[in-house]
Amino acid sequence: MVWNQGHSLFGGRYLIERRLGEGGIGITYLVKNQHGEARVIKTLKEEIINHPNWKRHRDKLRQDFRDEAVRLAVCRHPHIVQIENTFDEGILPCMVMEYIEGEDLGKHLRQKGVLTEAEALLYIQQIGDAVMVIHHKGLLHRDIKPRNIMLRSGKSEAVLIDFGIAREFIPNEVQKHTVYRTPGFAPPEQYEVEAPRGEFIDVYGLAATLYSLVTGVVPTSADDRRRNIPLEAPKNFNPQISDRLNQAILDGMDMESNCRPQSVAAWLDLLNYQQVRVTQISAPVEVTQITPQAQIPPQVKNYNWQCLRTLKAHSSMVHSIAISPDSKIIASGSSDRHIRLWEPQTGKQIKKLGGWFPSHGSMVHCLSFSPNGDMLASASWDETIKLWLMATGKEIFTLKAHTNSVNSVAFSPNGQILASGSNDATIKLWQVVTGREITTLSGHHDIVGSVAFHRSGDILGSCSADNTIKLWQVSTGREINTLVGHSFFVNAIAFSRDGEILASASSDHTIKLWEVRTGKEIRTLIGHNSTVWSVCFSPDSQFLASGSWDKTIKIWNTQTGKEVNTLAEHNNYVRAIAFSANGAMLVSGSDDATVKIWQRG
Repeated sequence: MVWNQGHSLFGGRYLIERRLGEGGIGITYLVKNQHGEARVIKTLKEEIINHPNWKRHRDKLRQDFRDEAVRLAVCRHPHIVQIENTFDEGILPCMVMEYIEGEDLGKHLRQKGVLTEAEALLYIQQIGDAVMVIHHKGLLHRDIKPRNIMLRSGKSEAVLIDFGIAREFIPNEVQKHTVYRTPGFAPPEQYEVEAPRGEFIDVYGLAATLYSLVTGVVPTSADDRRRNIPLEAPKNFNPQISDRLNQAILDGMDMESNCRPQSVAAWLDLLNYQQVRVTQISAPVEVTQITPQAQIPPQVKNYNWQCLRTLKAHSSMVHSIAISPDSKIIASGSSDRHIRLWEPQTGKQIKKLGGWFPSHGSMVHCLSFSPNGDMLASASWDETIKLWLMATGKEIFTLKAHTNSVNSVAFSPNGQILASGSNDATIKLWQVVTGREITTLSGHHDIVGSVAFHRSGDILGSCSADNTIKLWQVSTGREINTLVGHSFFVNAIAFSRDGEILASASSDHTIKLWEVRTGKEIRTLIGHNSTVWSVCFSPDSQFLASGSWDKTIKIWNTQTGKEVNTLAEHNNYVRAIAFSANGAMLVSGSDDATVKIWQRG
């Protein structure tokens, strides 16, 4: 049975729009959810479930399908298709995913013939970062190929899809392989019933995909190569590619798994040379230590905000924004792994931390200035935190203790402690002067998306994909309170300058304001029509800004809860926002790879 347009699923929560496609045992549909948003539902074909030859495998089929949903759900990354829901419709298991408007890389390749080296490397870097997240979860994708990579319409953004044959792995242990592979993109070990599993399997798939992107040719299959049919060097098909790229592809597609780079990160390092662009490095930046003084108006006044300038230098999504205490420097961090420093008044880039090379080994997810502006902390999905000296732009420390991606960092008000939140579901406190780990706070059951210090310095807030916010006593590490009210992931939190209110941003499309003293919810702000990813208070606590995946920034009156402005000049998700010390400037970062400076009018 095929579901037709208008067919209702899951108690009316989803309505079928049309069939998108089908494979050997699965079928996908375009649907609309209750908010009118496009989603994709994937399910098994009913004729397969009921076929006499498959009936005895029915339970395993359904369980394998649910396992794919679970694998997708735990791998959260901008370049991995996101899962929204799972349910059973009669005998059919269903998973609901984000709808990616666009085309797969295979179709894109057929239209263009071959990609330029720069474009191919951009997509491979994005997918490589995504695959590293999969590996951190103890999984292998095992089916990386152009057809399993979608390109978002109108954007240079690749998204990895289809986890149908993803499997858990114990590095280098011999494990059984399911008999499924795509010739040309599967390594020789996937042709064996039992063989070691490791990251090197996906390294082969990434290298083979890059081979295809720059040549327009499907590589010789591993099975044919075993029969002495050679793999031609990609440079034979495309003499325009660099020797370095040519060799990196051949290294990644070595027939001996132990001769390939043993991790995606190691293989990407062979390609990083291609990412280097010569940028003029200016003189060291002098930062004057100024303690911000909030000017509290006698009554709340609404302002008009205008985009003053757009800063373009990042080659991928801007995930993090921080403004120095004296408002003279804007720092931005991106999926391109770079941290850039900007002069707000002119929009000129001051410098790039790390020089020509990426600041981190993966996306820069959060930035935070120390209270006196002397240091900048950066959190990355390479599982590290780095501290940078602003006067020289030099790295002071690299903090390594988290066992998964680091999402957030925040300095205590006195600048002596740094807090960090991670995908490993923990919060760590660090001594800034030595870089030593002080303690680990455990209590969340899923990734910690954001951490923030209260003005007192002895209260730390954290939020998580377990849908909760927790307050901790810093001096003892004791959990003080758990705030419950959001119905989906809580992505970001912020304390008001006076310390009386906590704001939280959630994937349930809402923002909540909480009374810090009691933990009671004050009000819910409703207006965004997609995930709210970031929040920040104006210095006088009269306004709250929020950034959302609906591509807008909203300004809210905190006293009334009313929306007073909507800023809508970004053309992709808004990931990061920050107010300047005097509240006259707002800075935003987006998946459109830009930083925008907004001026209060």
